[in-house]
Amino acid sequence: MNTRKHPKDKTSSATAAPKPSRSFLRAEWPLLLVPALILAALALLPVAKRALEHELAPSHDSQGNASQLDPNGAAANTAAPGQDLLPGQRPQAQTPTKPRPGQPGVLPPHLANRLKGSGGSGLAANATLRDALRQALQAQDHAKIKEIMRDLVALGDDAVAQLNDIITNSKDETAVWAAEALARIGTPAATTVLLDTLDFVEDGPYKEELAKRVANISNHDSWTLLLDAVQGNDDPYVQRAAAKSLAGMADTAVIDEIVARYDAAQTEEEREQLAQIISNINAPEASASLRTLAGDVSSPPQNSIQKAAVDAMANTGDPQSVSYLMRKLEASPPGQGGYVFEAITTIDQPEAKAALLYAAAGNKEVSAEGGQAAAIYALENYPTEETCRLLQEIVAGEGNAAVVTAAARTLDNIRKTTPTITETTTSKADTGSMLSVNPLKK
Repeated sequence: MNTRKHPKDKTSSATAAPKPSRSFLRAEWPLLLVPALILAALALLPVAKRALEHELAPSHDSQGNASQLDPNGAAANTAAPGQDLLPGQRPQAQTPTKPRPGQPGVLPPHLANRLKGSGGSGLAANATLRDALRQALQAQDHAKIKEIMRDLVALGDDAVAQLNDIITNSKDETAVWAAEALARIGTPAATTVLLDTLDFVEDGPYKEELAKRVANISNHDSWTLLLDAVQGNDDPYVQRAAAKSLAGMADTAVIDEIVARYDAAQTEEEREQLAQIISNINAPEASASLRTLAGDVSSPPQNSIQKAAVDAMANTGDPQSVSYLMRKLEASPPGQGGYVFEAITTIDQPEAKAALLYAAAGNKEVSAEGGQAAAIYALENYPTEETCRLLQEIVAGEGNAAVVTAAARTLDNIRKTTPTITETTTSKADTGSMLSVNPLKK
């Protein structure tokens, strides 16, 4: 190792006295701190990264809504109207997210306060919806149950996330009532929750209860979701429930869309499925469109959807539809009007009774073995004393064998299903003897 000269030493190196050498570690230890600090920084980098990701990750409020932070650490969403924030507190996000199972169902303040009641029910403002429903159900407090349901329907989509939490995490009576609330709300959001849950749960009593609720959805805003569910879901519970709900809300817009899909269908199976939807329609609002779809009374059906429209008119049962069916039956060539005859016999709407009684009594617009006989068979769906009196008069005074047989059979069926109906002119024995004389079948 070389020695260094003292700066003030002016003598030659030959005469200078040698100085003791110093240790390298003692002399150069500051230089060793640099790599040590670099290694420490590298070791801490993953920890810092995780902390940063956690800081920037979406946070969730009590309703499960995400609150995304911007790069500066501020909440990307603004506070909700009326939301008071403390200094430095970040506002909760208001961006709607799809409800997920397991989110807490905290009641909105409005509903929580209503549930407290004047009698000191003990429900805190942050009581869960599940607890509120269960408490009312266990106490059989029907007034409170109605109040809760009324408030839930009034909340609309604001209640969907909490109701979703209940029906996806329990299968008790409380869950059934939550499903009922969703069905009454019936918005696309509520309908989606019900359809998704119905598709997800296993077959059994709870699934059947959910299906009943889906079938009762009447909010017209959800008809496209229901139609898509009938066509796009393989679960028979979903298909049947959605079709039944759709049948009760169908109108011109719904029928036009079904017809458009029928015309665009690629397979016969798809066309038959759409025709079946039409045949189940029972909404009075659909009557005019159904008559248009069925075509002229003198023309036979050209395809399955036109025949389905005839069946649907029997479901609606309004006077105009009954008149159309009677005229179409009379205009049908011999042996080709059976499907119309059968459709007439299924009519059971109250508003159709007067028209059926009139046709059953016989008038110039219907033939004995056509419209009159069909109307008589349909009267089985109206088991009243008025109906029985007319049928007994027909049995006693009609000369056409087909008409007498129809009246006797219908009267006998009414007596079997509704034995409280008072007999006035014809005994069961007389009816039995007439059936043996006129063995024509329906």
